Order: sequence, then C-alpha cells, then structure tokens
Amino acid sequence: MRSIKNRETKYELLNQFAGLWKTEGAILQTDTTPEIKIWGTDTYEWLPGEYFLLHKADVVVRDDTNNTFEIIGFDKKLNKYTMQHYDNKGNSGFMTAIYLDGLWTFLGETLRFSGGFKNDENEFSGIWEQTSDGENWKHFMDIKLTRSPDQT
Repeated sequence: MRSIKNRETKYELLNQFAGLWKTEGAILQTDTTPEIKIWGTDTYEWLPGEYFLLHKADVVVRDDTNNTFEIIGFDKKLNKYTMQHYDNKGNSGFMTAIYLDGLWTFLGETLRFSGGFKNDENEFSGIWEQTSDGENWKHFMDIKLTRSPDQT
C-alpha cells in the first residue's frame, strides 16, 4: 500500500492513510441522548497516478449502517487538501484539510476534526467538533482508526 517514491511531500503525507483500518469511536452523551458507539472499517487506496486517495468508510452508528465514499487530493492553488464525500443517505459535502506540526485539521461548514498519527503510524485518532453558528465549536465525537495488522 505504501508505494509512492520520489513524490512531493504533500502526497507523501497522504500516503500515511493508505491501507485498511479498524474504526471505533463514540458520539458523546448530551443532556438528551446517551453516548452512541461507532465501529467499522475505513479503507484508503490510491487512484491511478497516485494524486488522489479513495476513502471508503463502512461504519455502524448505534445500529445504522453508514457508507461513505470520499476523494482526497491536494489543491496547489489553495495550498490545502480537499475532501469531497458522498454517502448512502444521499448526503454529500466538501472539506479542506491542513497538516501542521504532526496535526491534521479537517474543516467543513459545520464540522472540524483535529488529530494525528500515533504508534508508528498504526493509529490515527482525534476529535470531531460541530458548530451551528460558525463561531462556537463543541466537541461531539471521538474517533480512532487502527491499521489492520496485515497492512503494516
């Protein structure tokens, strides 16, 4: 899965994601809802040319299956990673991402993620936050991806 050679650093960073991952996490408890468990798999694979990653998420949230397909690339004009996703519920969306000092930040209209790789790049974890006004962010979900043993 880690085949990129002599590539620009921006694409090398995406290569950290390549492979099969076990996904687990939780949407945090609120005043009106209990904690909701999340589990499943995430797969990241290079598209031909190795400029874009195809991310496939197959997760269960409580007892509801969610399938998402996402294309991740790097936009040289924006100097940011781009993430366009589509799911099995008819939703789609766009996010951007930056990498700085070991921390990945994904930013969408109402969602953002902060986290990074740990344990020799065999774990990717962090927190998701939500906003309803674009200014005040609230932690709502923890997520951890663990690389499948046959992907190391």
